[in-house]
This record gives sequence, C-alpha cells and structure tokens, in this order.
Amino acid sequence: MANQIGVERWTVALLGAATVAAIVAPVAGRTHAWLGVLAALVAFSGAPWAAHALPSALDGVLARRRVASMLWLALALVGVLQMGRLSMFMADATREWGATVPDPAATHHACMSAYVYAAELSERRVANVYAADWYPIFDPPGPTCRLVATSVQGLAPWASDAYEYPPPFLLLPRLALAVTSSFTAIRAWWFVIQALALIGAGVLFARWVGGAAGLTLGLLLPAVLASLETMFGLQFGQFHAMAMMLALGGMVAVASRRTALAGALLAAAILSKMSPAILLVALAARRDWRALGWTAVWGAIYAGVGLAVLGPQPYVAFVTYQLPRLANGAAFAFTHTGAHPVFLASRNFSIAGIAHKLELLGAPGQAIAVASALPWIYSIALLVAAAWVARRERPRADDALLWLALLDLAALRSPEAPSFYALAPVLWLLALLATRLRGRRPAIAALAVSWVLVVGPPPLPDRVDLIVNLACQAFVFVLCAVVVWRVGAARERAPKARAIRAATATI
Repeated sequence: MANQIGVERWTVALLGAATVAAIVAPVAGRTHAWLGVLAALVAFSGAPWAAHALPSALDGVLARRRVASMLWLALALVGVLQMGRLSMFMADATREWGATVPDPAATHHACMSAYVYAAELSERRVANVYAADWYPIFDPPGPTCRLVATSVQGLAPWASDAYEYPPPFLLLPRLALAVTSSFTAIRAWWFVIQALALIGAGVLFARWVGGAAGLTLGLLLPAVLASLETMFGLQFGQFHAMAMMLALGGMVAVASRRTALAGALLAAAILSKMSPAILLVALAARRDWRALGWTAVWGAIYAGVGLAVLGPQPYVAFVTYQLPRLANGAAFAFTHTGAHPVFLASRNFSIAGIAHKLELLGAPGQAIAVASALPWIYSIALLVAAAWVARRERPRADDALLWLALLDLAALRSPEAPSFYALAPVLWLLALLATRLRGRRPAIAALAVSWVLVVGPPPLPDRVDLIVNLACQAFVFVLCAVVVWRVGAARERAPKARAIRAATATI
C-alpha cells in the first residue's frame, strides 16, 4: 500500500503528458502524421514514471479540497488546449485560429526571424549584421535596405525585426541553419524546444524550492503556460523567458554548490539578454568569487567559440555600432514610427518607455524631462538593491523570490520591453507568491487581480490604452520593488537558513 499511487498523482501525470504531447505531436506530424502519433505515444509512456516521482502529498487531496481540485483540473485542461492549438499554428501558419490571438499583426510576426536572418547574414560574412540598412522594419528603411535573396526557404515573408542580441547568441540560429534550410521547420521546432525547456525548468525549479511551496508552484505551471505573455513569447520565438530561466537555473546551481554549472547557465543567459548580469552584482556582494570565476570562464568559452565560428566582424559591429544605439534607443526606433506607434508605446513596459507614454499623453515638458532621466536613476537604484539583498542567507523560497524580482526589474531597464513577452517572468514571480497564500481569500483575490493586471487589457482607444497600461506598468514595478524590499529587509531566520544551506551543500 505504501507504493500505491493515488488517482491525484495519476491525473497530474497524465495531464502533464498530455501537455507535452499537445506541444510535440502537431509539429512532429507536420510532414508525416505517424510521427505525430509516435510523439504522443512517447509522451504518454512517461506518465507512470512521472506519477511515481510526484509527491505523495497529492494523494487524497481530491477528498480534502474538492473545489480547489476541480478548479485546478479545469486550469490544466485549458493549459493542454492552449498549448495544443498554439502548436497547430506553429506547425502550419495558415491555421490562424491556433495563434495566441487572431490579430494579423501578431499572427504574421516572428521575432526569431531576426535571429535566423542575422545568422544567414553572418554566414555571408556581412561586415555589420546589426546595420539598420539590412532590416525593412526601420521606417524609413536605410538607404541601402535590401532583404537578401535568402536561401532559407520561407524566411522572406517573416523577416522584419532587427537583430539586437550579442554576437555569441548567433551560434544557436547558425546551428539551426546547419540542420535545415527551412524557416518553417526552424520556427516549429524552436517552439517545441522552448516550450519543453520552460516546462522542464519550471518542474526542476519547483522541485528545488521543495515542500508545499514547491508543490504549489509546480501545480501553477499550467496557469503560466496558458497566459498570453508566455504564449506570445513562444509564438514569436522570443528568447526572453528562456534567458530568465537560464539565469534562475544558474542561481539555483550556485545555491546547490554546482558552481561550474552555475557559470555555464549564467554566462549563457547574460550573452543572450545582458540584463541577467544584475545577478553578478549580487554574487559579487556575496563575495562568491568561485561562481563569478566560472561565469567568466564560460563566458570566454562561448565568446571564443563564437569568434571562431562567426569571425570578428559581429563583435566589432556590436561594440562600435550596436551598443551606442542600444544606449540611445536608436536600435528600437521602429517602435516610434511603425504602423502602430501608440499601441507599441503603450505596451512598452521599459522604464525608458514612461517618457514616451507621457509625451503621447501630452504631459508637460518638465514631467517628460524628469521621466527621461529615470532610466539612469533606476539603474543605480537597481545596482544598490542587488548588492543590498545579497548580504543575508535566506530560505530557498525567499531567495527565489528575490532572484525573480531582480531579473524582472533588470529586464525592464532595456530601452524596449514589450509586455507581450517581457512580463512572462513576472507571472513566475506571482506563481511563487501564490505559494504563501495558505488559503486566505483576500490574498487569493489580490493575487488574481495582480495576474490580470500583469496580463494586461485588450487594445483600447489610444489615450485610454496609454493610461491603463501606464497604470499596469507602475503596478509591475511596484510589485517587484516591494518583493525586493520586503524579502530583502526580512530578518534572517538563522537556524533554518543555515540548516538549508548545509543541506544544499551536500546535494
């Protein structure tokens, strides 16, 4: 009887397998239906193992908390359906009913097209893969703008976004191009890899948190997956959520004394999105030189491999051309002049986006000038906060909250942080906060409202849209800042914290 698996664990395991099958099967069956069936069978074959691995605390929960169990079941089914229909769209872009939302501006957009396009440019040894002249999205385009007669099948209709990432990131799309010259296949399998990686990272993170908090976090994964920000990120092929999870995994590895792995994960995150470098400040304040050293080693390895494969041109262009344009906002000038400048401005949750919102709302010049100075004030405050919170030992769940809040705040320092995908990691923060509710109805209601505010409203009339999203943006900043302040200022529960650190050192 001790090894008997309850219906609850079987249900969770089967729904997890169904989610994986819903993600993989439509893409695997894109060319041959039998491959989709095989993928689904493989996904479900792991259900018995998953049922055994799930915590026995789930057994009997249906009888103890019937309403909550039914609500979770409905949520998990929604997650399966959302992932299934999105996978159908990623396998075949003509199935627009499967897109996150049926807006043509969204269904015809793929951020990852810039990754593939820039990778092809680098293959052709173009001197500056960042040059605005190469990207039609700049309006008006550069004087020599030309979308190359690409050899990547199906890329041309999607290519528009400019490539904004550091050079080593090009190794990923270059690897994809080495496998296939079909953008349709790259787009579909990029979705599968990212979706499965996010689920895997979420499960491992929940297991690391452990206890009731880890179980609750794991059970909320369907809510994160089915939310618009996560789905948009997966649909667009954006690497943002993956970079945040790599950084989070790096800090988990630091806490578990796996510093070589920590360095590999942190370096990968920083060399893709740069904003996770805020965690290096925390490590320096903690005087964790070993973790910093491994991060430097892996960063040098990634950069060296990139230099060998890509050549020096992308590195020179990034330092001399792209970094200044990122600093002054020119790299994202297309968001001010495109087809929907007000909508894009309202959805830019970057600290730098506040000034643009106020300008469009007709705010006085003094208010706009003050808002324009906020990014540098914000940067200094963020660095101080990262150093301050790193000085104490805390339980795992507290550490996780701080890392997520710092990562979210750092990501919003970028000149452009579209809420469509930039807020997906904030949902992970809310899911972690949900582990502390303990059934308190007012707190649950507050969390539900917070979730709605982070997800954001549908498109509204221009002025209303700007005002509402400015309020939502302020809420996100306040939420993350309060988490940093409250958790960072909390007194250390010394015996418990030390016991946890001692236990993790032996793992």
